[in-house]
Amino acid sequence: MLWTPALPAMFLLFLLFQGTPAQKDVIQEPAVLLVNEGESVNITCSLTTKGTLVGMYLKREVVNAMEVLYITNNGRTHTVSSLYKDRIDISFLSTEVRITLHQLHKNDTALYVCNESILENYEPNCVSSKGTILVVKDKSPTEMEQAECRMASWVPYVLSFLALISVSALGYLILSHIDIKKQCQEGKKKQSNTVYEDMSYSLRFNTLTTGNSYSNC
Repeated sequence: MLWTPALPAMFLLFLLFQGTPAQKDVIQEPAVLLVNEGESVNITCSLTTKGTLVGMYLKREVVNAMEVLYITNNGRTHTVSSLYKDRIDISFLSTEVRITLHQLHKNDTALYVCNESILENYEPNCVSSKGTILVVKDKSPTEMEQAECRMASWVPYVLSFLALISVSALGYLILSHIDIKKQCQEGKKKQSNTVYEDMSYSLRFNTLTTGNSYSNC
């Protein structure tokens, strides 16, 4: 199955409506994993107490179904798929097995299920878990993230331009205030000189026109 952008949503919807199996004897955690490319995940599968354990499989289902890993009852492991070569680590605990998948790719998206082979009353049988849904997202930035990065790169230039405009406007206001104040002082000085000249002229004129009040008697 080829990968498409809508595959994760279709994949989850398929798992949601496929129904729940009648019986699951193996506990597997977590139920869902959503990670980015290049990251690692841990899948833990419990060891069944039903019958005698022969071996355990980790199977990939729904998308590119295959057997990923097989572990024998004595702890020896065998990677079935070459797609996961050198990308799997196994940790054995008292009642469970922890499987770590490394360097995940977008094509690793699938349902991973632990199946255990057992002998029950000397009859071979198989028990399984509900599985883990693994969705690996593309690590490359989206178009929106790229646009945000481009916008962010312009922020310093915009701030510098706004700061330059603010400084220029402030300087213009200061110079305008100084010029207006200077003009006001010059206007007051000129008006004072004009009044003084008018008063001097009036006094001289009165002196010239005033004669002897008894000259006409």
